[in-house]
Amino acid sequence: MNSIPFISDQQISETLDFPSVATVLGEAFASLATGGAAVHCRQRTDCHDLRLSTMGAVWADRTVGGVKVYPTVRGQFSFSILLFDLASNQPLAVLDGNEITRLRTAAITTLVASKAAAARPRKLALFGTGLQGRAQVAALCGWFEFEEIALVDPAGDAAWAEALARSTGCRVAFTTPEAAVRDADIVVTATRSATPVFDGAWLAPGAFVSAIGTSTPKGRELDDTTMDRAGRIIVEWKPQSLAEAGEVVLWAGRSAASPFVDLPELYAGQAPWRPVEPAITVFKSVGVGLADVAVAQLAVSRILPGRAPTGRGQA
Repeated sequence: MNSIPFISDQQISETLDFPSVATVLGEAFASLATGGAAVHCRQRTDCHDLRLSTMGAVWADRTVGGVKVYPTVRGQFSFSILLFDLASNQPLAVLDGNEITRLRTAAITTLVASKAAAARPRKLALFGTGLQGRAQVAALCGWFEFEEIALVDPAGDAAWAEALARSTGCRVAFTTPEAAVRDADIVVTATRSATPVFDGAWLAPGAFVSAIGTSTPKGRELDDTTMDRAGRIIVEWKPQSLAEAGEVVLWAGRSAASPFVDLPELYAGQAPWRPVEPAITVFKSVGVGLADVAVAQLAVSRILPGRAPTGRGQA
């Protein structure tokens, strides 16, 4: 019996980029909108202070399916993905999932912002400059030409900020939460905070806010003021997002009339990407297994092209 190929984080980092990841994510959610894909919701199992989680998807349009599995130990994650060829009913590969998670989380912010944020944003505010925060700013700067990047992180790295300024040509500086949010066109929160990181009253009327730092119903990076002021709240997939997102679950003002829309609805044309009148748009990302499967499929197609399924109707 042949062994299952293994694809490492290093191979993925050397092969994939934010634009290609954003493209395949758009294709996957377009499939979800038409019934060509289905999501396997996140499942969490706890024992004492340990946790094991799984999430995945079937992407029938590409004849692949898979699952990401990860333990949580002392607050740290370790991700692996098993991808199957559903045409042959055989495993395609086992992939490290850390780099895929980093790439798809940042790329989906850029994908949604490219369609729902102001067309020419001037100022980016970023809360959290760890691994994911840096990925977020790199992905966004690959699409938009900002003039200013305001950073909020008590443990921020001044040398990294200086390098970011040189590479982007932007004004980059660490500042206070209020100074960062005031007049920002795009605000990204990439922290592990369980409590809101800024006051929603500071947001400009047409701001786009992406909250990606937490996926549990007990923590939130955004306050009720932000949610109350939002003209629309975009989530990846309502069945999972509305149950997992602390911003939603803990929101005192949530009602049946709250302006939720998910990516399948947007890709199906059931709602416009941008509101007709300027309004605050919140994108709350919790991460769904379809994103992991889509990016894993892209990695296999580039790193192991002889094993990649062609999918239904694919060249």
